[in-house]
Amino acid sequence: MLCDSMGLDEKEGVGLCVDDIPHILKGCVPDRYEFSPQKPITPKHPTFITSPSLKDRIHCVAYVFDINSMDNLSSKMVAKLKQIQKEVINCGVAQVALLTKVKNCNEVLQDNFLKMNKAMISQSQIQNVSKILGIPLSRILVVDNYASEREMDPVKDILILSALKQMFRATDDFLEDLPLE
Repeated sequence: MLCDSMGLDEKEGVGLCVDDIPHILKGCVPDRYEFSPQKPITPKHPTFITSPSLKDRIHCVAYVFDINSMDNLSSKMVAKLKQIQKEVINCGVAQVALLTKVKNCNEVLQDNFLKMNKAMISQSQIQNVSKILGIPLSRILVVDNYASEREMDPVKDILILSALKQMFRATDDFLEDLPLE
């Protein structure tokens, strides 16, 4: 989940430079590399991976948002997300958005699983995410979180597994578009 690992929490600020993103996506940044917002990694860095393998590359970026906070993103955060999204597009990497903290899933799924997006959250929230990130509506996925439950919930599991399946499909599309090596 790129947003979390990049430190894009509005309270904490950004933990790395946007210039680092293409190198991350292409697999040029070594494990355990410590990012600096003042100094992005460059090909001259001693641990820079100049010829990353396919396993080192990012295949799908998942933006994760609390569904209740989308309308409260600052203009600075939206601008930063658009910069990141531009870099993701330039690198040709698949992307999805996960909207979390969806409530009352049981009622919807017992009635009709296909109506969930319309019944659970307003279409305007989904369209807002699509507009901010330029992600197609079909790649915006809703899930409910496990927080303090002591037992598994089949409804939440269905949503989470469905989202995972969509992420795999997005990744598969990305891999199919790669040139043969």
